[in-house]
Amino acid sequence: MTNSTNNLIQRLPYEGVSPGSLFTTSAFIANYNSLQSSLTRRFRHGLQFLGSYTWSKSLDETSGSGGSSVFELWLLTNDQRNPRQAYGLTDFDRAQRAVVSFTYEIPPLKDLSPHARWLLSNWRFSGIGVVQSGTPLTIMDSNAGSVYGNFENRAHRTGTNPLTHGSVFTRVTGQYLDPAAFTRAPEVIHGTSLADQDFGNSGVGIVRGPGQHNIDFAVEKIFPIGESHSVRFRSEFLNLTNTPQFANPDINLGYSDPLAENPTASPSFGRITASATNPRIVQFALKYQF
Repeated sequence: MTNSTNNLIQRLPYEGVSPGSLFTTSAFIANYNSLQSSLTRRFRHGLQFLGSYTWSKSLDETSGSGGSSVFELWLLTNDQRNPRQAYGLTDFDRAQRAVVSFTYEIPPLKDLSPHARWLLSNWRFSGIGVVQSGTPLTIMDSNAGSVYGNFENRAHRTGTNPLTHGSVFTRVTGQYLDPAAFTRAPEVIHGTSLADQDFGNSGVGIVRGPGQHNIDFAVEKIFPIGESHSVRFRSEFLNLTNTPQFANPDINLGYSDPLAENPTASPSFGRITASATNPRIVQFALKYQF
């Protein structure tokens, strides 16, 4: 601990702390790098839009665990004496993310008849579309590292690709992750039985969950009443295309008999059983403005 840190701790007023108590802090490495770009069209001729694209990478030493933000209980996976070995993609990393939003208002139609002008004028259309890659997944095995008494540890790989092949639909209805890509962690040196398992050799965030793409759309009709009053009718379509957005699969191997010669993973491992967002939602609003 540096002298400046010691001086700061000595100056802090820890009321109610017994003399001789030990105050400790933990420091972990995290960094974020990105390429961010955007294209903007300011409102002109009834149209404005904003397009943004981000290519990024976020890394830290505490992601991949089943910890909690409550009381800062994020724990290191595998060897807790060596935080660097747990350095990898953060749970919330999105390698690529693109967002496009727009608003378009039909300009005044002065050359039409009054009835046609009333029907076709004062329409406003707006929308926002998002396309982003999935979040990193760290495969866990609660039996790995059992000889050390750790809370959570990463699984042991066999060397094959953990990701299955095929369309998103077949992988969601079937198996998103391949259980054959993992096996029981090896016995530690000088262990007394297979129950004395060493750490798994898989890294943090070795695969990604399903990506998401979504479009929200709105249509608004404005009915002017005099110079300063109007009635606005608005329709909103959330998840316009009703495209399912899938949640991440189960990432815990959950071997029922980790001491078996060929242990079998939990039936739920590698499967996606939930969606990440709602199906299409349509809502209407009526507002009187004055």
